Amino acid sequence: MVCNRKAGRTMKIKIAYLLLVHKDPGQVNLFIRQILDYGDADIYIHVDAKNQKIAGRLMKDGRVKVFSRYDVRWGSFEIVQAGIFLMDEALRNGGNYSHIYFGSGQDLLVRKGLYEYLRDRPEKIFIRISGIVKDSGRAAARYRIAWPEWLMIRNDYHIYRFIRIIMQILCACHMNPRPALKKMKHPVTIYEGRTWFLCPAKVAAYILDYIKADIDYVTFWADSLASDLMFFQTIIMNSKYAADVEDELMYVRFGKTFGTMNHPLLISRKDLKKIKRGRYYFARKFDYRMNSEIIRYFVRHTGHTEYRGKRTE
Repeated sequence: MVCNRKAGRTMKIKIAYLLLVHKDPGQVNLFIRQILDYGDADIYIHVDAKNQKIAGRLMKDGRVKVFSRYDVRWGSFEIVQAGIFLMDEALRNGGNYSHIYFGSGQDLLVRKGLYEYLRDRPEKIFIRISGIVKDSGRAAARYRIAWPEWLMIRNDYHIYRFIRIIMQILCACHMNPRPALKKMKHPVTIYEGRTWFLCPAKVAAYILDYIKADIDYVTFWADSLASDLMFFQTIIMNSKYAADVEDELMYVRFGKTFGTMNHPLLISRKDLKKIKRGRYYFARKFDYRMNSEIIRYFVRHTGHTEYRGKRTE
C-alpha cells in the first residue's frame, strides 16, 4: 500500500483503470495481469460493440468489470462517450480511488514506481496539452464542420481521408462545406492534446459534474471529428485544475510518413533508451503477436507475471 500524509490524514493510492478495447484480447489480458500485479487497482473495460465477442475472452477477475455499450468508430464522439461511461461507473460503483487512468488495451506499464510517484504529486494531472485551438486553423474544422458518419473511416490511403483533408482546408479558408449548427451556451477556450490521461479522482468527478450541468457542451461535440483530442482537455484547461497539469506519463512514437503520422507505431527495442531516460510509466502501442520480445522485457521489469510469448486469452 502506498500512502501519503496530507492535511492530517492518510491518502491511499488506488487507481481505476478505464480501458477502451476493440481487438486483441490476448494483448489486453497481458495488460490486465500487469496492472493487477503492479498495485492496488480495479479495471473498467469498454469493449467496442462491433466486437462484443472479445468480452468473453478477457481475463475473469473480481477487480475487472467489462461493458459493451457503444459502437466506437474511429474519429467519432463514441470514444468520448465510452470514456464518460466508464468514468461514471468507476466513481459511482467502484472503490475509493485516488486516481483515474484513461487508456487503451494496447498500453503497458514500462517502469516501476508509479504509485510512489503519484504519492509525491497527489494533485497533478498528467495529460498532453498541445495548446489552444485557433478558430481559423485547420484543427478548428473538427468542430466547425458537422462531420457525416460515413467519413469516420481510419485508412491512411482511403479516399475519405483526402476528402477530410480537403474539407478542413476549405473550412480554414472560410468556405465551410457543412457548418456545424450546435453551439455552446457557455463558450470556453478550446484546447487540444492527446486522448489518454491520468488524473486525481476528484478531477474526474469534476468532469462528470461539468458535463451534467452543461449539456450544451456535450451536444456541441456530437458531430465533431476526433473530439477525444479536445473534449476532456478543454474542460480541464478551463477549470481551476489547469495549474496542476503536467505532461503525460505515456511514451508514444508517431510515424513521420503520410501513412504513419496519425497513429502510434509499435514499441520496439530502439525505444528503450528514450523510455528509460524519460519520465514514462506507460507506453503504447503493443501487439503481443508482433513485438513479444519487448513485451516480455517490460512485463518482467514491472511485476511478477510470467510471459513467454504464448497466447493469454
